[in-house]
Amino acid sequence: MTSTKDSNSVNNNSGKKWSQILVVVIATIATFTTGLHVGWPAPSLPQLFSDEYPFDVSAEEGSYITIIGSLGAFFGSFVGHFILDKIGRRRCILLIGLPQIICFLSIIMSYQVMELLYVGRFLGGLGEGMVSTIILLYVGEIAEPSIRGILGVITGIAWYSGILFANIVGSYLTIRTTASIFIAFPVLFIILFWRMPESPYYLLMKNEDDKAEHALKFLRRKSNVVEELTKLKADVNRQMSETGTFKDIFAIDSNRKAFLVTIGARFFQLATGVAAMNFYLQILLKEATQSIAPQIGASIVLLIQLVMTVISVFIIDRWGRKPLLLLSITGCFVNLSFQTIFFILKEHTSVDTSVVDWFPLMMMMLNISLFSLGLGSGVSVLTTEMFSASIKAKLICLVNGSYALMTLSFTKYYQATADGFGLTMPFSSFVVLSFVGVLFFYYLVPETKGKTLEQIQQRLKGGRKEKKVKNLV
Repeated sequence: MTSTKDSNSVNNNSGKKWSQILVVVIATIATFTTGLHVGWPAPSLPQLFSDEYPFDVSAEEGSYITIIGSLGAFFGSFVGHFILDKIGRRRCILLIGLPQIICFLSIIMSYQVMELLYVGRFLGGLGEGMVSTIILLYVGEIAEPSIRGILGVITGIAWYSGILFANIVGSYLTIRTTASIFIAFPVLFIILFWRMPESPYYLLMKNEDDKAEHALKFLRRKSNVVEELTKLKADVNRQMSETGTFKDIFAIDSNRKAFLVTIGARFFQLATGVAAMNFYLQILLKEATQSIAPQIGASIVLLIQLVMTVISVFIIDRWGRKPLLLLSITGCFVNLSFQTIFFILKEHTSVDTSVVDWFPLMMMMLNISLFSLGLGSGVSVLTTEMFSASIKAKLICLVNGSYALMTLSFTKYYQATADGFGLTMPFSSFVVLSFVGVLFFYYLVPETKGKTLEQIQQRLKGGRKEKKVKNLV
């Protein structure tokens, strides 16, 4: 009777992948909402600096309204860590909707009290930090190795779709109206994600084998998951046998390698300047070129970012993570070099650059294409794959918290140097750092394509037992 019931509830023992895709798509509504938060400054800052907003906002205040979101993301990463292994991945993900809802409510109410902009941006950042810590980890744990890269990129697509949507809507509607529209997405997310399954990894960590088996059956659409469940349990037990303290991040060689690789990848992702420039995209385009309206130019750049991220879905599990990351960082280095030369000629010589006024927009489009093809989502996928179960929550928390502070620093650096010295200084800095990034990805980043999470751990430990693990798969 049990076998018949199981056969009715799932299709067959061959398994299908649509359940995993469905769960990830619903989970990434929260990621889309984070994209709305990240994309909000680009169309909103020009409004804050104009008469459209009821309060006077200086450039300095605008910069802090922008970067306080990154401060919120820093704290959000640690909030995610402290509750992740206590209440589970699913409940943590549901909690993300709360700060996201209050974020947009605060922005709506800022028309009466301007300081609520800071509150809203901080809470949006809190949700961003939780998204970065929890959802990518959840995706990595529920996905089969053959589609883990694709599902990881779907989170990137949701992120960049949110940024694009925020730019389009925010460019033509008031800040208050835009926030009123955006608030619908976290509400929808909570409603849809309420019935989604818990991570089998987490359930096995808590010795809830029956629930883990039920979750696997749903995710794999198979009536018999005993073989995979047995192997997952062995992997989790081995990884959980490690103590899993913050000290172990640096004391255990494999954890230290994983931390250095992921924190380095996050640093050089930001070192291309794309994150900082996205916050100030419309203002940057207004200063760099007169050939197109900033609203339209920004939408074109962000649309290309989204399209290239979609394309990366079809190649990340074929080409591998490392080749894409290398192609991406090398292309950004070359592109940024040409942009820096242009700004040197425009700002520090008498050369008439108006005849090639279209050049900055074209190069930004190319730069965002190269970034999105690999660095945009590939680094996030890599982050979900590198850590042992015993230390995963702590490491992802530490990496994402550091990433939030680095985003804050890069964004403030870009704003201060661009306002004080012109665009040549920040762009030339990005060129130097991108070149170092090429060397980093070539020499230090391992390939994780097609490997189970346990095989990646054995690779980080120096290859010991990897052959044995492969034979068991």
